[in-house]
Amino acid sequence: MEENVTLTPYDEMLQTRDVQILKSIIPFVDFNAQRQIAMLIQCMEFRQIKTIFSKKENTLSICSIPDGTDKRSALLAAVRKYCSPKEQETIDTIMNLLCIMDFNLEQS
Repeated sequence: MEENVTLTPYDEMLQTRDVQILKSIIPFVDFNAQRQIAMLIQCMEFRQIKTIFSKKENTLSICSIPDGTDKRSALLAAVRKYCSPKEQETIDTIMNLLCIMDFNLEQS
C-alpha cells in the first residue's frame, strides 16, 4: 500500500467523518462484516455524490483554476501528484514540450 497518498478535492468532498470511522473499523472485523461495511461505505459515498451534484451551483468549481492559467499544465500538474516517479518524469517531459511549443507559437 502506498504511503502519503494525497486525496483529490473530489475525494475530500466524499470523505465524511462517518465514512472515515467505518473505514477504520474494517480491518478489525471478520470477513463477512468487512464485506457488509464496505458495501455500506459505498452506499454512503454514492449518497454524498448525489447530494454534491444535486446542487445547482458547481460545487467542484471551488477547486477550479484561476482565469488565465494554462489548463493543460494545471491538469498535468494535478495528475502528476498521483503518478509513479517514472510517470512523473514523462509528465515533466510533456510539460516541457508544451512550453517549447507555446514559446515557438509566440515567436511566430
